[in-house]
Amino acid sequence: MEISDLATSAGINIGLATLFLLLYSVFRKNPRNAGVYSTRQMLREKRKEVKREPFSLNNLLPSPGWLVRAWNPSEDEILETAGLDAVVFLRIFKFCIRFFTICTLVGCGILAPLNFNDTYIADHPSGKEEENGTLEKLTILNISQGSPRLWFHLAVLYFISFTAYILLYSEYREISMMRQAYLMEASPQPDQFSVLVRGIPKPDPDQGEKSYSERVEKFFIEFHPLHYLSHQMIFHSNELESLLKKFDYEKNKLANLKSKPLDERKPCRTGFLGLFGPTKDRIEYHTQKLEELFGQIREQQINIYIQQEGGLELPAAFVSFRTRWEAVVAAQTQQSVNPMYWVTEWAPEPRDVDWNSLKIGHGQLFIRRIFSVAVATLIILFTSPVIGVIQLLDSIDRLTKYLPDPIAKILFEIPGVKQVVQGYLPSLLTVAVLYGLPLVMMCLAKIAGYVSISRQERKTAGMVFNLLWINVFVVSILGTSIFQILDTYSSDPRSIPRRLAEVIPGKAYFFMTYIMTTGWAGFPLEILQSSVLILNYVKRIMVDRSRPLLSDVWSLPYYRCVPNVLLFVFLGLTYSIITPLLLPFLLVYFVLGYIVFRNQILHVYEPAYETGGQFWPHVHVRIIIFLVFLQICFIGVFTVKGLGNGSFFVVPLPIFTLMFNEYCRQRFFPAFRHFNMESTVKKDQADARKGLREDLLEHIRVAYLHPALRPVDMESAENPNTESLLPSTSKAV
Repeated sequence: MEISDLATSAGINIGLATLFLLLYSVFRKNPRNAGVYSTRQMLREKRKEVKREPFSLNNLLPSPGWLVRAWNPSEDEILETAGLDAVVFLRIFKFCIRFFTICTLVGCGILAPLNFNDTYIADHPSGKEEENGTLEKLTILNISQGSPRLWFHLAVLYFISFTAYILLYSEYREISMMRQAYLMEASPQPDQFSVLVRGIPKPDPDQGEKSYSERVEKFFIEFHPLHYLSHQMIFHSNELESLLKKFDYEKNKLANLKSKPLDERKPCRTGFLGLFGPTKDRIEYHTQKLEELFGQIREQQINIYIQQEGGLELPAAFVSFRTRWEAVVAAQTQQSVNPMYWVTEWAPEPRDVDWNSLKIGHGQLFIRRIFSVAVATLIILFTSPVIGVIQLLDSIDRLTKYLPDPIAKILFEIPGVKQVVQGYLPSLLTVAVLYGLPLVMMCLAKIAGYVSISRQERKTAGMVFNLLWINVFVVSILGTSIFQILDTYSSDPRSIPRRLAEVIPGKAYFFMTYIMTTGWAGFPLEILQSSVLILNYVKRIMVDRSRPLLSDVWSLPYYRCVPNVLLFVFLGLTYSIITPLLLPFLLVYFVLGYIVFRNQILHVYEPAYETGGQFWPHVHVRIIIFLVFLQICFIGVFTVKGLGNGSFFVVPLPIFTLMFNEYCRQRFFPAFRHFNMESTVKKDQADARKGLREDLLEHIRVAYLHPALRPVDMESAENPNTESLLPSTSKAV
């Protein structure tokens, strides 16, 4: 890639970023867009309308006011309003900003000038030094074989490694302390007192057991006699769930009709598709349909209770206890001699439960998870050739050797076309191809049968990172190296290892454009919420032009955002010493992402669950893997560069890294895996002293009632999934 290609990509992405931010700063001032850009405020204040303000020319002028309102709230305020998961997500960005600021100062201040002043590229010209020699001279490629300058690179490798240890330790310790404090201070919640039980044995008629419910009650009364409180069974309820969806649709439609003026509520025909039958008032017609659905739902709910012996029950249940201490004992111990029976785990908080996954039998989980991993692997394998073909656009000069001359002349000799194709198009197409795949991976996590939405997102994040790492990093490098091998195999086969070693530094410029496309232009597009904005506009036309609408409430898509951040941490570590010029691009990415997601967390995204920062251990472990990868790579780099002693001194670093990770695993990870007995007993005692026990137990009895069996309300149009059961929520594990 040439300097002009990189400049073209930078110009396009900076232009798009500026446009998106200007549009956002204007659109957010329009009160009718409050349902897009102030979703959380409207949800929390239960507003359907906002105060109309007189038209002002200032509303059409861009302003940086959103930056102030995104920057001002403290971390404690974010913790109070958005939860610990959101705080930990933002702290990932803060860690990256601190770490890569140090790496940028060292890399661009020491290594880049050191690389530039050597003479290896000048002594071994590649024929393109006039075009991109300046960029290549800033990389480790320009260091001569066996040069003493390589000792500075070794010193920086040690410096970066130990800086990472210090910052990772500090971050893990602080997040662990925040988690403990958050769980201790949070109000009592049902998940702290409950466990999920799967693999329930079939009822034994000889023991007088007629249903799974009786089997569960008998077992826990026998083995947890003092603290067993209640249980809620899981049911087959597909027909009832279908009725509930129709009921919600009719209820929302009726609410919209009531909000319209009388002259807009024209009568409708009650026959097929509204084309035939007698004419009737719309409100009267939909009220009648709502009452009919209400009766059918109540009848179905009663039938489920009556037919518990008829196969509607599933061998899974939520069991609640009188104390947290007993829930800890039940969740973290084996209940039966046969480990496949009475399998217990911590219950997710009620809003975090994926009820459809509970319909999957416990014995099917192993097969389903193997299937999910296999399909995810196939998706990666089938996507890789597509990304590989896209990467061919990054080397037009070599590609044209294998294309007919007329095509090359027509397409690539037009001024500016080559720069756009080489500099911008590969990164844009890569982003486009990979954009929809996280949703596919999320579906695979659901198929695998993970009970909680939060765990599905964590598993999805792992699969998405593998997808990104293989397709963006591995395939990009191998796709370019194909031309290197073809060019050198016949003339000088012994130079193939050296050519391959040149690919990684040379590919840094594609990653710079990918960073700009994904982050520099991607984050402003995220804050603009273009798709939601268009949907909101269409819905306003269909419902009421005069007022804003509360759009569907979205939660922060961790499964999509966290893997992208991890990919760029990996790229930053890999290139921190090899090509330091990439680091400033990455630093801008993290700063912009931090500001944008602060704004989104505060004003747009409503938490769908709270896990108490469970994402952080996964992030920590992967950064450790990235460090080990960097250190092992430099064993090879120093060998290729003729500094054998340098390779010897790198060998201890992976060992130090793994030892550091093991220490963190033993010191901090148990706080994320278990809920300690000391804290549970203290909180139980505090509840007893405050006299909260009985009221709390009444809430817990019905907390895990199957959604299909909950009483329906003909008046309220609120979404129950956005409401917490108790004033604040937290997860025990």
